[in-house]
Amino acid sequence: MSASRLLDRIAISLSAICIVHCLAVPLAVAILPIAVLGLGGESHFHAAILWLVVPVSVVGLIMGFREHHRARIAAAGVLGMAIIAYASIYGHGQWPFSVEMIVSLLGSLLLAGAHWANFAVVRKVHVHHPHC
Repeated sequence: MSASRLLDRIAISLSAICIVHCLAVPLAVAILPIAVLGLGGESHFHAAILWLVVPVSVVGLIMGFREHHRARIAAAGVLGMAIIAYASIYGHGQWPFSVEMIVSLLGSLLLAGAHWANFAVVRKVHVHHPHC
């Protein structure tokens, strides 16, 4: 498996984790208020996920772009990352929770969609040589 495909899979998984987090944390907070204290607060999760999402996504999208040269896919990924980062940095604690969640979900879905498209297009255009 190429490094680009592996990074796209990792990035899709990280986006899915972000989506699950955005949907599950409100439920956990409603059911177990102590969960936020035990997990160190949401700000730690947001910082950690950004440190994972951005480098993996950037490298995966660049490697895919080198194969397929489709700027729209890369631009969608960059926009998705920007939305996630903006919501995490500026929205967290400043916006109503529902707005932050919706914006984060939209960014995560856009980023996951870009990685999925990157993965699919690289798979179509990548030529395997018999000597590889």
